[in-house]
Amino acid sequence: MNRPDVHARVHETEHTITVAAPAGTVFGLVENVDDWPQVFPPTLHVECLERAGAEERIRLWATANGEAKSWTSHRTLDRERLRVRFRQEVSQHPVASMGGEWIVEPLPDGHSRVRLTHDFRAVGDLPENVAWIRRAIDRNSGAELAALKAAAERAGADGAAFTFEDTVRVDAPADDVHAFLLEAQLWQERLPHVARVVLKEDAPDVQLLEMDTRTADGSVHTTSSFRICLPGRRIVYKQQRTPALMSVHTGRWAVAEDPAGSVVTSRHTVVINTAAIASVLGEAATPEDARAFVRQALGHNSTTTMRHAKEYAEGRAGDRPVAPATYASLQRFYAAQMRLLDDGEGQAWAGTFAEDGEFAQDAGPAPLRGRAAIAAAARARSARRRHFTGMLTARQSPDGTVRTRFYALVVDTEEGSAPVLRLSASCQDALVPDGGSWLVRRRLVEHDGR
Repeated sequence: MNRPDVHARVHETEHTITVAAPAGTVFGLVENVDDWPQVFPPTLHVECLERAGAEERIRLWATANGEAKSWTSHRTLDRERLRVRFRQEVSQHPVASMGGEWIVEPLPDGHSRVRLTHDFRAVGDLPENVAWIRRAIDRNSGAELAALKAAAERAGADGAAFTFEDTVRVDAPADDVHAFLLEAQLWQERLPHVARVVLKEDAPDVQLLEMDTRTADGSVHTTSSFRICLPGRRIVYKQQRTPALMSVHTGRWAVAEDPAGSVVTSRHTVVINTAAIASVLGEAATPEDARAFVRQALGHNSTTTMRHAKEYAEGRAGDRPVAPATYASLQRFYAAQMRLLDDGEGQAWAGTFAEDGEFAQDAGPAPLRGRAAIAAAARARSARRRHFTGMLTARQSPDGTVRTRFYALVVDTEEGSAPVLRLSASCQDALVPDGGSWLVRRRLVEHDGR
């Protein structure tokens, strides 16, 4: 970080572009800094620190000549004149000070012209520092204006950004889950879909992660991402090298404390590269097909990562395999519980959950909480249904909680018809002792083939 060099000469630049979109649409993209990582290639992440009327302070991470830089800026928004003035509060070497303005001008044909100006001082006013800053401004301004044009012109079209999340609950402290996500240099050893990983951290809390990832069809994709490690157990990232089907991919890991342990959430925001859909997915594929493909691929990998983080954290919590007698009691519990469900005893089946128990599925509505809601969902069906469970594993925590994993098959048989396999799933339970038996505190059913 540098103090302004008041004796250094002020240098000025201006870059312009014409956009085939209304000025209001363009200005909205400039105004909304939260979306800048999806709009502007150099921008990695933005945090709004203060906002009051037309004034705001933001902290911004962005690349400059291939390096990740961070600074805090003050912005003044003039919504009537479609202008945004900005000034860095504290700059990073070799920048001594920098400011400028976004100016959006309506054109008679309904299009707009955008002017992006900069004024700056270089540390020591050294020629090499001035040249470095000019190169960074020229490269970033050109990339930003081109990206702004593309985003404004595709607004509402098939290439617009879309966002999705996946969540995993963990019966372990949030710090241990966060540590697993933070130590990405170990992912090649810890994650089955990671073939190679290189992690560099040249500046505190700013990581450059290069990774080879295996997909379901056996192919390997190389990605490169800048990761920003933030307070509150958050890690945000932006891919610098993306697979062909994505033109932009940003993400976030967030770990939060939970009454029963912690919750880890993976969030992805993606812009589909519509020009690559046919070559990647086939001539008949649509943008909706591309979004579904990306959703499944990214969701699968991030959920796999979170499940391994769960295993790692829960292993550190002091879990141990259950004793043989406890394992036998769990088998008896599941046999009795599934029979209640198959016999239509919804109330009795719900009674095998704790009073505040939870039943969740990865393919379905919101989780059911409490015995009443769980009982109401166990409604009668016309077909005879059987639940078969097996491959049970169980570990017990020092507080007595038992975490189990098991497979489940659900078979339906209509009167006079052959049995039909309705569902194959993997289940995870957190169980608490109840006299000589058990109660389910939380159950997660993950459907195969999803």
